Amino acid sequence: MKLIDIANKIDKSKKNECYINVSNFTYNLNYDRFDYDEFDYDNESNQRLKAYWFGNWHCTDSYVGYKMYFLDNEPVAVSTQNGRKSDEEFEWFSEELAIKVKNYLISLMPKKREVNITLCDINDDIGDGYKIHYNGQLLPKYNKPIFNGESVKILEEMKNKPYGTDDRLKIKLNSGEEKEIDISDLDFKFYLNEE
Repeated sequence: MKLIDIANKIDKSKKNECYINVSNFTYNLNYDRFDYDEFDYDNESNQRLKAYWFGNWHCTDSYVGYKMYFLDNEPVAVSTQNGRKSDEEFEWFSEELAIKVKNYLISLMPKKREVNITLCDINDDIGDGYKIHYNGQLLPKYNKPIFNGESVKILEEMKNKPYGTDDRLKIKLNSGEEKEIDISDLDFKFYLNEE
């Protein structure tokens, strides 16, 4: 039987209509942004793309088989899925029809995406460094500790709390004096080139 004969005789009843997983079109239509959750496909006026079984069977907990796709009641493609874990393979009736389907799906994407971002002023003064709160967060190779505005050397990470939450250090000041402090008393220089 020819595909055109199947297209003309296929059962287009609601009971034979197939669920369309829009993301299955992604690879075939060379468009990586298809995401079913973003489409307003549930709106009745947007349901111009339909698919119907023309042969199917049960595989574990899913139906698989042969589908024919129609856009505005015009046959555009057929697909085959041989098993539940197999990809749905598409064949298009023409390149123009594939582009028509792609453009239709893109038209269902939200027109205006709102972004959820936090803005900052590039001229904000955020200080000369940052703080850390536990000895386990230290990166000895990169951290440049400062105590009261003076570069210091960390001599020892002291064990003073359970579960890796130690926060006491022994440091050496430029004067040679050694001091025991809480790690939160230190500032750490940002990773910048020295002038």
